[in-house]
Amino acid sequence: MTARHAFLIALAVTAWVHPAQAAPPGDMPSAAAAWLPLDPQAMPGVFYDSASIKVVSERPAVMAVNVAWFYAQPKISAANGQPYRSVIQPVTMNCTAGTYTVSQVVHHAGENATGPIVESLPPPGIRNAPIAQDPVQRKLREIVCPVNGKGMRR
Repeated sequence: MTARHAFLIALAVTAWVHPAQAAPPGDMPSAAAAWLPLDPQAMPGVFYDSASIKVVSERPAVMAVNVAWFYAQPKISAANGQPYRSVIQPVTMNCTAGTYTVSQVVHHAGENATGPIVESLPPPGIRNAPIAQDPVQRKLREIVCPVNGKGMRR
C-alpha cells in the first residue's frame, strides 16, 4: 500500500464516520422553528413551521413554507439504513396557479426536525403539482395563501 492509498482510505473512513451536513437550499428550520399542527384530527403528525412562511411573490401569489412529518416510532432509511424520526419538505406554493413544488426531502434523526440529517433527497416529480390532488397541500393552501389579495392567513 502506498502513502496515497493510505491517505485515501483515511479520508474515506473520516467521511464515513463524520458525514458532512450540507445546508439544504432555501429556508430550512432552525432553533426558532414554530411547528404547528396542520390538521390534528385529519392529519396527526403533520406540521408546518409558521416562522418559515414567506412571500416569494405577490403577483402571482407565491408562498414558501416548511412542512414536516413527525413519527412516534423511528423509520428506517431505504438509502442508508439509518433511523430517522422526522421528515421536512420546503414547499413553494403558487397560490394563483394552484400548484406546489417540493424542493427537497430531508430526514432528521431526532424528533421535531432536530438532530443530525440522516439524508437529504431530491423529491421525484413534485414540481408544479396540482394542489387539489394532495390533502396536505390543500390544507396548507388554506393557511398560507392570501385571500383575495388581502395578505396571508394565519
